[in-house]
Amino acid sequence: MHFSRTARSIVLYSTALTCCSAFARTPFPKRSIVKPTSTSALNTQKRANQRTNYNRASWQNSSSSTSIMSSTASSFGTLVPKEETNVPAFLKAHPEYNGKNVTIGILDTGCDVGAIGLQSLPGAGGTKIVDVHDCTGCNDVDVSVATAKWVDGEEGSGKGWWEVEGLSGRTLKLNPDWNIGAFPAAAADEKDDEEKDEKETQETKDTEDTKTVKVRLGIKRAYELYPSKTVLNRVKSERSKQFQSAQRVHAASLRAKLEAFTQKNTGDLTPALLKQKQDWEYQLELLELGEDKMKEWADPGPLYDCIVYYDAESNEYRGIVDTSETGDLTTTPSLAPFGKAQESGTFGIVDQLNYALQIYDEGTVLSIVTDAGAHGSHVAGIAAAHHPGNELDNGVAPGAKVVSLKIGDTRLGSMETMPGLYRALLMAIKLKLDVINLSYADNVHEVNRGKFTELANEMVLKHGITFVAGAANNGPALTTVGAPGGTCEHILSIAAHVSKDMMETLYSMKEEKDAEGATFTWSSVGPAMDGANGIDLTAPGGAVTCVPTWTLQRCMLMNGTSMSSPHAAGCVALLISACKANDIPINTVRIRKALEATATNLDNLNNLQQGRGMINVPAAWDYLLKNKDDINQDVLYKVTVGASPSPLRGVYLRQAHETSHKQSVAITVAPQFGYDDLGDDDQQQKRVEFEQRITLKSDATYVDVPEKLALMNNGRTFKIEIDPTNLPPGLHTTLIMGYPYSEDGSTNGAPLFVMPITIAKPLPQTSTTNTIMELGNLNFEQPNQIHRHFLTPPESATYADIFIEDTSSDTNDKDATPRLFTLHTVQLLPSTPHRDNEKQRSLNLYPKQMTTTSIPIIGGVTLELCLARGWSTLQTPNAVNVKVVWGGVQPLPATIAIQSGQAGSTPVRLYNGLDSDVTLNPSAKLTKWKTALRPKSIGNVLPLGERDVLPSHNARIYQLITEYEYSPDKDDILKEYKLTPRVPSLNQYLYESQFFAQMVHVYDDSKKLLGVTDAFPSGITIPANSGKLTLRLQIRHEDPQALEKLNQQVLWVERTIGDVSLSIHNSHMSMVANVGTFSKRVLKPDQSTAAFVSAPNLEALGKIKGLQCGDVLEGSISYEAAKSGARGGASKRPGGYPISYVVGPKALEAKKDESKTEAEDERTEGEKLEEAVLKLKVSTLEKLIPKHSTNATQSAEEEEKFTKLYQAVSDSLGNEKHLPLLMVHLQKQDAETLREERLEQVIQASNAILNEIDETKLALYYGGTYHDKEDPESVKERKEMDELKGQLAEALGRKARALADMENKSSTNTTTITDSGEEKDEDKSTTTNLSKATDIDTFDDIVKHMRNWVDIDANLKFSVLTLERERRANHPGHVLKLLNKL
Repeated sequence: MHFSRTARSIVLYSTALTCCSAFARTPFPKRSIVKPTSTSALNTQKRANQRTNYNRASWQNSSSSTSIMSSTASSFGTLVPKEETNVPAFLKAHPEYNGKNVTIGILDTGCDVGAIGLQSLPGAGGTKIVDVHDCTGCNDVDVSVATAKWVDGEEGSGKGWWEVEGLSGRTLKLNPDWNIGAFPAAAADEKDDEEKDEKETQETKDTEDTKTVKVRLGIKRAYELYPSKTVLNRVKSERSKQFQSAQRVHAASLRAKLEAFTQKNTGDLTPALLKQKQDWEYQLELLELGEDKMKEWADPGPLYDCIVYYDAESNEYRGIVDTSETGDLTTTPSLAPFGKAQESGTFGIVDQLNYALQIYDEGTVLSIVTDAGAHGSHVAGIAAAHHPGNELDNGVAPGAKVVSLKIGDTRLGSMETMPGLYRALLMAIKLKLDVINLSYADNVHEVNRGKFTELANEMVLKHGITFVAGAANNGPALTTVGAPGGTCEHILSIAAHVSKDMMETLYSMKEEKDAEGATFTWSSVGPAMDGANGIDLTAPGGAVTCVPTWTLQRCMLMNGTSMSSPHAAGCVALLISACKANDIPINTVRIRKALEATATNLDNLNNLQQGRGMINVPAAWDYLLKNKDDINQDVLYKVTVGASPSPLRGVYLRQAHETSHKQSVAITVAPQFGYDDLGDDDQQQKRVEFEQRITLKSDATYVDVPEKLALMNNGRTFKIEIDPTNLPPGLHTTLIMGYPYSEDGSTNGAPLFVMPITIAKPLPQTSTTNTIMELGNLNFEQPNQIHRHFLTPPESATYADIFIEDTSSDTNDKDATPRLFTLHTVQLLPSTPHRDNEKQRSLNLYPKQMTTTSIPIIGGVTLELCLARGWSTLQTPNAVNVKVVWGGVQPLPATIAIQSGQAGSTPVRLYNGLDSDVTLNPSAKLTKWKTALRPKSIGNVLPLGERDVLPSHNARIYQLITEYEYSPDKDDILKEYKLTPRVPSLNQYLYESQFFAQMVHVYDDSKKLLGVTDAFPSGITIPANSGKLTLRLQIRHEDPQALEKLNQQVLWVERTIGDVSLSIHNSHMSMVANVGTFSKRVLKPDQSTAAFVSAPNLEALGKIKGLQCGDVLEGSISYEAAKSGARGGASKRPGGYPISYVVGPKALEAKKDESKTEAEDERTEGEKLEEAVLKLKVSTLEKLIPKHSTNATQSAEEEEKFTKLYQAVSDSLGNEKHLPLLMVHLQKQDAETLREERLEQVIQASNAILNEIDETKLALYYGGTYHDKEDPESVKERKEMDELKGQLAEALGRKARALADMENKSSTNTTTITDSGEEKDEDKSTTTNLSKATDIDTFDDIVKHMRNWVDIDANLKFSVLTLERERRANHPGHVLKLLNKL
């Protein structure tokens, strides 16, 4: 029997707070709801140091943050660099074009509505942040309808309030000034809720004059809202201090009470007095656990009631979050959706976390909008911060408004998700934003592909919103640009630059006269995998600016392309502001052309690092002004290489076979007039009339291009010749540019289009088997200087050792300063992210120091070896010597998959194709355990809400939800473990995904959410006693049929295991006989050998509890022996090769003693069959008992199924009573979902069982019958009696609990012992006579009766009864003691 299970941590903490009066905690000071109109209060706050650390986003290499107080001294320099892009000169000449009438969308972690610098616009312009949306849905609260009734205040006061019970159990007193009206349109499920509430509503209408209104209620844990562990730990620490303070006060009081009790009661104590003393001692024991022990009691944190209502006066939905946790909202104002009036609130003084509200889907979803990190506010500050009286530290466009579109999911540590991304683009279109910025980036399998790219292209071309994004922080190697900035053709990709002024002001570096600005070492570099340049423009990549108030800082230093991107977005805002003021046509094509045509080329960088160069705002404005009437500025030229279906956007030659001969390449140019809308008459006319005569140019001698091109609407194709054969090894880049044709042949002005050509020519191979490649001495004269080498590994090589030694000259021997270098190696494979074949390592090299780095490689595929000196390294010149040693043996097959029973059937062939010996010493181990799950049932494909409607043809996005169950081994349930859900066919695809969402939610057996994973799964911690897990897979797509095909999608559950070693043998016979293992040996050049890998032994598999047939164990196998003396390198292939084992049928258990201990079953086969059928029917009925709450429709369907089957089984038995069938009926009545409404039925079902059990017969058996364990008849009888006794105990227990709940509704309990120890009258009997249990009708009596059959104190199965008994006796110490035990 399982009465209920409550999470231990929540029970302990909440009970400790409420069981004893002195435990009552002092509520945290709360801050009132505000509408931000002034920053004076915020400007006086001092904020402590804070550190940022993000993963997978484009700021992942940002340096640590620094707290800096506001400075107004202009001689210090600006904390937000702007001179580099000539912004100050532009604003000095045009102060009115400061971003006015422009709105910037910040797609990020969310912006803090209370951050200093994000409060106001210049002059009397209003609020800076005009709207905020949490596009991830991570803080959505589902709200359901409830009825609030009017309660009059004290007589004569004339005051009253609306009152309703919140989902927390608190009584909520609602502000009488709220204009609560009827909801205008009930959602489909609301009707069910209203029917469900009908009975309750009738009960509240005692008279015809009773006033009631409908509201919607929800609940939210505060800890789910906190953006970082910093806030969480700060709040937990403060709550713990308050809690322990109350503990100490109560402990002192309790000790005094115990002392008085001891002095008063000097003789022998009665059982009641002894128990009371013991109860006080239990309380004291828990009160004085100490800090270390208290840490084991998890704090569930604040629990907020949420309310949504419809304002009849303003005709809008409004909401409120009860941050006071008191339920008293009689004087609390409600909040409108933030975009209506910019109303917001703060949760508390300790957390300093600001929030706003949004309400969606006809009031059924309340979104509590908080930020998921400091990053978003910082990005907004660079783009548009405004500091009154301190203009030097303003953002680039201080007059621009900001809309915060949160795409960083709080549940995932602020990582972006596809729902957040696509909803942000849809919201940008809906709100008609001018420019949006995305400072996130990731690797992709395919560039310029996927649902996000399609939607971004539509937003840019059709809706005219300029999209700016960071290029990523994955440099310095080539082809490291991230998605979407560096991979989507209509998004401006921005590299991060550090100037000399930034070095001095932001990074406190000493002044270097000859220092040159450069892109940061880690700033990603083009080209994209399809040959596109990857980088469009460059902007400053660091700043000290706004951060959220919860950081307790005013501002912070961050760097990355996350910072260069909003700088560029701010520049775009300035240009749009100027265009709007002068009625110049605005679209993203004109803006892009102006920026690219006028960017300042940086001499020390190539186009793959800087794009077209550093943004120059005044020059770009002059270009827009000059060409304002040129309609050709609206034409976009699409340039592709090769034929469909997969045309490229540039020429990228990298492999040895590509650069060793001359090539002819077809280039297609086609004009594009905005979004391809064939129903637009204006665009159709432009297409018909279009003709452009073009001059083609290239400044590279190895590229031969035609001179002229006559272009019409349908596009033209021309061929170019590329001859890389005479080029030296290394990187070569050029551009093919198309200019408007001029009779004099001049190419003045901006090109109409450009197409990049990148040639990465490898060093020539001296031999296909040579193992050593000397790169020689590399000199580094400047910070951020980069040496690139392109190498072709031998076909047989599987790894490389890279030796790097500092070879500084003797003149520098006294200089012991280490130099920071970045070693970055990359191999590119089709449809593979560069992250899968790269190695990036930071090296701090001291003079004369040598280090070795081992990397896995793919033979025959060009390897870029990039060595870059750190951008912040002092300028003292130095040199390093670089040597590459190829190594390894070729295994065939490279990936080993062993089926159960097939180990060794296919040997691994090992071949040494290099010119040096290889020492073999193979080893293999399995480290991961994967189980495949199928859905429990076919999932439903349903349309989503208002946030999920695509702009094209109003297409709605659909969602498929499939549920899976995972049952860990019974031993694992008792301990904590980690689990990773994986959907291999969908995982690792985000920006290039063909689906709009893929997320997995993991719940324990009480439906508590344990964790969430997305496209990049990570381990979820499963607490002890979580039981059977439910995993819900969510997939979204606009085509419901595409989702229907995934109804049977397999989900894999992955866990780590202790290493399971596999033995490797010289021969098949050796493996089969398990005699000897593979002996260490030397494999000579051009020799091969074979290895036989065995399956894991049964003993090792037996240690993995819960392992099932079909499960897969995965690990790695390596073949080379590590060489001694290697400094920092593995001298073998790092990570080895993948190996897996498919688990077979369960091994046979050892034979047990077959001597008979139970009598033979003498029934006929027909009788046995009837019993088996009956057991199956009862088992089916058990499965129909709902374990958790369901909606009204589903509950009615389940009830009907159970009732029909139960009645059919019961009728088939006639007058015969079958106890297991009656027990299932009792369990159904007592199911947690509806038991509160069925207490009478529970008692009746219990009595039906008790009527069938002869307790006298049971008592006589256990009291006088000898049990002979050797006698089969005696064993059989004992088994039947034990089963009967268990059924009796369960029926009594369920009846007792039902009686307790009924009594608790109508009465309260009184204490039995006074504080001074005086005993009151009580019934001291411990047992009852064996009268009929059906006649007992009180909780206390039934519990006493149960003692005849079971020790409920010792049996935790009945702990809920023990808890209730001790609660009634006012023994909180015993209650807490038992809860702690549970």
